[in-house]
Amino acid sequence: MFEAIEYAVKQLQAAQNVLVVELDIAAIEAFVIVEEQLLGEADEQLTHLSTEARAAFMQGINMSGFKALDVETKRQVLQLLIVGVMRTDQLQANYQMTPDGIGLWLTFFVEQFLSRNHENFVTDLTVGSGNLLATLNLSLQKKAFNATLTGIENDDTMLTIASGQQSLLALDWQLIHGDAVTVEVLDQDIVVGDLPVGYYPADLPAYFKTKQVGKLTYVQHVLVEKAVKMLRPGGVALLLVPANLFESEQAEAILKYLQTDAVFFQGLFQFSAELFVGKQVGKALLMLQKRGGMAKQAMPVMLAKIPAYREVQANRDFVIEMQAWLTANKLVNQSS
Repeated sequence: MFEAIEYAVKQLQAAQNVLVVELDIAAIEAFVIVEEQLLGEADEQLTHLSTEARAAFMQGINMSGFKALDVETKRQVLQLLIVGVMRTDQLQANYQMTPDGIGLWLTFFVEQFLSRNHENFVTDLTVGSGNLLATLNLSLQKKAFNATLTGIENDDTMLTIASGQQSLLALDWQLIHGDAVTVEVLDQDIVVGDLPVGYYPADLPAYFKTKQVGKLTYVQHVLVEKAVKMLRPGGVALLLVPANLFESEQAEAILKYLQTDAVFFQGLFQFSAELFVGKQVGKALLMLQKRGGMAKQAMPVMLAKIPAYREVQANRDFVIEMQAWLTANKLVNQSS
């Protein structure tokens, strides 16, 4: 399998590089054209290639063998291609893809809360390139969960990439082009998201508890609130947040929000530092539950460190520990 992935990536990167050189475009633009070609869609920019360049481009597409790969292998090929694009174009941290080592843990927790008795509604409020939602989607399909998935993204290019990935992997999503802060999606069972970091560029309605007076508000704080608002009573938000969420100069605002009557703060799970380039870009998984329904405060609130990926036994023990905690607090399958 690894040989097939490596070979496909090499061939598709060769095709992509033809476009970068011959059309003088960014790698991310070239990747979108590669996606279109794999889907059998023509792009007008290909008409500007010389005969030799077009032949080289098509050779990379055809030699990749992408269409013959199984769906999980295809996802991994696309993931590696996008990672390469991000590095080549030196895109900012908010455009970086959620690593599989994080996506798999988020998927594990999502599945603990899903019902086997009825349809589940799950939204990714910051879908980006779609890799996190694809990871979740494929796992839910494999385990036969009945789930309606929605992704929200305000960046045109990212939405195009996510849409291409959805089509290439034959996944069933609804994609919404818009600002997650203002898009109205309600009554979700689960809301997930790899939250961007920085300042929200516009003024906010007064009902946002984390809103700063006289200055811009951290977008990650606003999206935590928005995620909870999207949930049904008793629904759960599983959000990838900065590891220093409670240590910034605006930390008081998010801490106050987590003490309101809107939400239960159920847990914070720190990821191993080896997943990140530096401490400043570390992430944690924040678990919140909207008050109402059968929801209650977990005792104790779970503050834990997720073992490093290579620590196999420690990971197995952690899964058992988390399942016991979830069961003891009746957090499992709240909507069943």
